[in-house]
Amino acid sequence: MKVLQFAAYGGPEVLHIAERPRPAPRPADVLVRVHAATVAAGDCKTRAGLLQNHFQIGFPKIPGRYGSGTIVALGAEDAAHRHRIGDDVVFATLHTDSGSAAEYVCVGGDKIALKPAHLSHVETAAIMQGAVAALCCIVEAAQVARNENILIHGAAGSVGTACVELARHLRLRITATCRAIDREYVRSLGADHVIAFDQDDFSETVRDQDVVVDLIGGDVHRRPYEAIKRGGRLIYLNAAPIENRGSLFGVHVRNAMVGNGGPLLDAVCRLAEQGVFAARVGAILPLEDGAKAHSLIESGAIKGGRIVLQLS
Repeated sequence: MKVLQFAAYGGPEVLHIAERPRPAPRPADVLVRVHAATVAAGDCKTRAGLLQNHFQIGFPKIPGRYGSGTIVALGAEDAAHRHRIGDDVVFATLHTDSGSAAEYVCVGGDKIALKPAHLSHVETAAIMQGAVAALCCIVEAAQVARNENILIHGAAGSVGTACVELARHLRLRITATCRAIDREYVRSLGADHVIAFDQDDFSETVRDQDVVVDLIGGDVHRRPYEAIKRGGRLIYLNAAPIENRGSLFGVHVRNAMVGNGGPLLDAVCRLAEQGVFAARVGAILPLEDGAKAHSLIESGAIKGGRIVLQLS
């Protein structure tokens, strides 16, 4: 089978196509014929060696965190999960695992879910990265309640977009930050107030937030503390390094851990079927153009949608 892989840290040019034997599922695994694989900033950072302080990988490494495909074989013990050959599913791997950018992937039966019925495999792959992270931030880490005030930083990105979509569904009062050029787009997602951070300083006007979702880190992370109510929650994903100032302001600071379990994937897919998450495809590339996909992400050349590798 064909895979996209890299054998050393470096730029997109270290990615290349290789041939590997088709894997056989272990007893608790399923074998998925991959039709579409995600490409995301985390894949680029892993390839570049920027996340070595968080985890270690083995070489050669296949990138890709999420994929969508069809089950073609079941492990001997997978009957307990009630999967069937021919099921169209989404699956999740960890950055430390062999990833989704391969024609076939073996994955634990507890790490898959039926894909949204009305979406193609490419559309499904386009949703997964942002929507899973949004659910982990807003529901699992922040444990929001209806009518709470939420501030979402980086709302025009894939995770930020999904956070706004989910917050709208949960009936939260949404303030979002983005670049001025993206203001109307973020407003169209359902944000109540949109602040262009390249024109205005949100820290001068935003107050009484119950929850802040920080997808940027660094200096942006320092500034929202005064905007949060005492006892409020500041949720962040691993991005630029942060200084935890929660004790100084009486704020609960939590790192959202993005999981890969089947129930989490199923929740995202069912919400997608309800129209909560929209599929936004920015570019579709073949597996052979994996290096180009990484370059496009790192250059910010694709706006308003995800880059997806289509394998079949």
